[in-house]
Amino acid sequence: MAVKGNLHTIQDNHAIKEAVISFTVFPQIEEPLIYKDLLERDLSRYHKFEKVRLKELKVSANINETTVESIKDVGFKMISFKEGKASDVIQCLRQPPFGIFTFNTINYKDWRSFKSDRLSDAKSIANFQNRYSVKAFSLMYIDEFYFEDEKEYDPKVLFNLESRNLPKGIEDSDFVDFNFNLRRCRDDQRNYFENVSIKVFTEEKKKTIRITENLTFEVESMKFTDILDSPYLNDSLDFCHNENKNTLKDILNSNVAKIINL
Repeated sequence: MAVKGNLHTIQDNHAIKEAVISFTVFPQIEEPLIYKDLLERDLSRYHKFEKVRLKELKVSANINETTVESIKDVGFKMISFKEGKASDVIQCLRQPPFGIFTFNTINYKDWRSFKSDRLSDAKSIANFQNRYSVKAFSLMYIDEFYFEDEKEYDPKVLFNLESRNLPKGIEDSDFVDFNFNLRRCRDDQRNYFENVSIKVFTEEKKKTIRITENLTFEVESMKFTDILDSPYLNDSLDFCHNENKNTLKDILNSNVAKIINL
């Protein structure tokens, strides 16, 4: 991990804890469990298939009692492991009237390989049932820093206190839960949505700082298989990646930005 004084990053040469490319599709996903067949075909590098299940609860109005009404299969997870730990995850969720496919890594190396590997996995999913249209896609990064001892936490070491994105007074608080959502427009007039979350909290006497940014583009219904081969998707994801770096450059102290290679 990179170190700046008492400040640590979650990884050796960057601070990315998790990166995710997501696709919202239509119609909703009817039979998520049939995708298990892909573990023995195109997605054989994944080692485990899990059901994602939803419990529906029933609360009695007359007595203080909650019972499980039913359990439904609403999706799946495919998980690959490296050195005994989860490395990459594909997840499918039914969220009527839509479905969501997410392609995650918890073992981020660099942008080029991350984008290439995730889109390759997405093509396997899209081609398995060539019936979905994409309504939106997004790129999310979760960056994480920490101080081993919560008493060592110093906002000035981490944050750029002149940032246009940070709330006033962040330098005076040891707890932060700040979010903003914006509708933005690219120079080419394409609209997108930006969500940024900044959290500072204590866990097991360690002070953790987690910065999450999610950028989403809505699509006027393109076939899932078609958009994955389109310059539009590739260009938009590159744009999201660069915007994430620009946001971090604004939020973080310049010395911290350097140690995570921004």
